Amino acid sequence: MLTLADPAALIPLSVAMGIGLLVGAERERHKGFGPHRRSAGIRTFGGAALLGFAAQSLQAAFLLSASVLALGALTVTAYQQSRQHDPGLTSEVAILLTCLLGALALPSPELAAIMGIALAAMLAAREEMHRFVHQVITAQELKDVIVFLAAALILLPLSPDRYTGPYQAVNPHDLARFVVAVMSISAVGYMAKRTLGLRAGMALTGFAGGFVSSTATILAMGQAARQQPQMMAAAAMGAVLSTVSTMVQLGLLVSLLLPGSLTWMALPIGLGCSAAGLYATWLFQRHQIDVETQGMELKGHAFEHKTTLILSLAVLSVTVMTAALNHWIGELGVVIASMLAGLVDAHASVASMSSLVNKGQASLSQAQMAILLAVSTNTLSKSAVAIGAGGRSFAILILPGLMLVMAAVWLGAWASAALAL
Repeated sequence: MLTLADPAALIPLSVAMGIGLLVGAERERHKGFGPHRRSAGIRTFGGAALLGFAAQSLQAAFLLSASVLALGALTVTAYQQSRQHDPGLTSEVAILLTCLLGALALPSPELAAIMGIALAAMLAAREEMHRFVHQVITAQELKDVIVFLAAALILLPLSPDRYTGPYQAVNPHDLARFVVAVMSISAVGYMAKRTLGLRAGMALTGFAGGFVSSTATILAMGQAARQQPQMMAAAAMGAVLSTVSTMVQLGLLVSLLLPGSLTWMALPIGLGCSAAGLYATWLFQRHQIDVETQGMELKGHAFEHKTTLILSLAVLSVTVMTAALNHWIGELGVVIASMLAGLVDAHASVASMSSLVNKGQASLSQAQMAILLAVSTNTLSKSAVAIGAGGRSFAILILPGLMLVMAAVWLGAWASAALAL
């Protein structure tokens, strides 16, 4: 049993009291006045936290359960009297949780303190949370959040971390981690677009779209340029900026899945990103693009489910194909597979090469070369899309930027190789 003879006893006791007083102070401010005031305030919440702490301190298995049941009964009685003018259950749930946090403060004061602060913050942010749910976030965005949480908190932890499938090339955990990473990066780009609004016009739309799919963004920008020729230069700038976000996403994926290659890949990715940014800046200055482009939809999907699914299937296919070609014809097979994968998406090669490197079926140098080849073939496929979607005028504006990016990437690769010697 805990006694005051132990100085450490004061820490969990202080945490329990702090939680009760902090949550109680927040509830006291919303308690109201007069006959319709709520029943629980700072004293009640402080007492509930101490009740939980005392019950836990006595180390009687039934005592904490009995205390929570008794407090629950009192809470139900109070709710019966107040539900006509206050049908919510926030205070009732909060007081029971405060009692349990007071008990938790004894074995784990750090966790109890964090949960207590989180509870107080959640209660204090009531108006902001209600406004966010009803006015800011859309129904589609809420669904996207649920899908993302399911992938991050269910799919990823439950995916087995072992190699299976053809040629023992597929690691379900690595594939799930890739999916969560792509969804996270796409969501960050989308939130930037939603937060900053129309002010950045086509530039922001292109940059945010590149986190989902640069090829799809260039396709959309080309179609917009063909339909509205006055937006040609702005669409071209957005298309080039989608390549910037592609390079950023590539760097993030390399750091997550192939951290051993990041030092060598940093220069090629950095130069490619800089080249795209500089070319987009030149387009802006050369054509005096109006950044207040109107008529653009800012609300939609935080990430495209179809794009994520297609990209995941592409990663799975490329991983198996690369392992098979590597098994059949060695290093040349890895090169061929990466070039073919790049026609669909440059990022798929990162996940597939990560799987092979982790299995010892490919070296880091092979992975680096494969990623660069995928970037190159992906640039060629984006050039073809630009020509087909936007026509000759659009292609004239965007193709020099894409070729400049590819040249900068290979220049960086050459410089990294020279520095490594």
